[in-house]
Amino acid sequence: MNQNLFSEKTITIQIYPNFSIPKGLCLIFNNENFISMPRRQGTDIDCRNLKSLFHQLGYRVIIENDLSCKEMLSRIRDFASDPQHQFASSAIVVVLTHGERDQLLVGGDDDVLSVYPFLEALNARNAPLLAGKPKLIFIQACRGGEYRRDTGATFVDEPDSFRHEGDGPFGLFNCMRSPTVTEENPIKWPRESDFLIAYATPPLYVSWRNSLRGSWFVQAICEVNFIYVYLPVKVFAKYARNTDILRLLTKVNQRVAECFQTSCSSSYKQVQSI
Repeated sequence: MNQNLFSEKTITIQIYPNFSIPKGLCLIFNNENFISMPRRQGTDIDCRNLKSLFHQLGYRVIIENDLSCKEMLSRIRDFASDPQHQFASSAIVVVLTHGERDQLLVGGDDDVLSVYPFLEALNARNAPLLAGKPKLIFIQACRGGEYRRDTGATFVDEPDSFRHEGDGPFGLFNCMRSPTVTEENPIKWPRESDFLIAYATPPLYVSWRNSLRGSWFVQAICEVNFIYVYLPVKVFAKYARNTDILRLLTKVNQRVAECFQTSCSSSYKQVQSI
């Protein structure tokens, strides 16, 4: 029998370099006011904390407030063609707005916009300066009207439950890459590669926001201390320099699941979706 039947070719795992100064551009869409839909109270807190967090992590932050759908699409296309991407290692886009089913985002004009034009605007064909670089998109918006009614389940912590052995630190936003491209091993990259999209909630469900502290999702990312001023610490700020992005988001998900619950008579919970 051929002993190599089930053998696999050994490849060298690489990571995305993320050492430029600044590391990249971070564009935040912050929609608070709408024509007929409710004002998104607390989104100013989310925006402030995210701006502080990503600035601390080495990004140049750009904020756009209360844009219509047409303006949002125009702005993301301008962002995609920004020449500063040539010297940057990565890019971040954050969307704070109302949302509906089927991946629809709501603009300040109450019109809706599919999330897919955002991906298309940033792909390798439309944003060649970002080709091969990580593009992170965080979306704080509802994805439907369903509620996750959940009284929770009790778990007993065990010392080895979350032990990780043999894995060294990957560094901020470092994910595994494909093998190195050589003349002997040419690789054609998919246009939509190098994306990571983190939604505040799964499809069909609402995402929760506190008018004083901001959304659960962004609170968990920033781990805000609510003492007169909001200071982003912990989770991303604490672990980002020695933890890869997927483990960071796992920590965020754990934080939301464990520490957040509605205060109404019915207990509603939330989990994120990647």
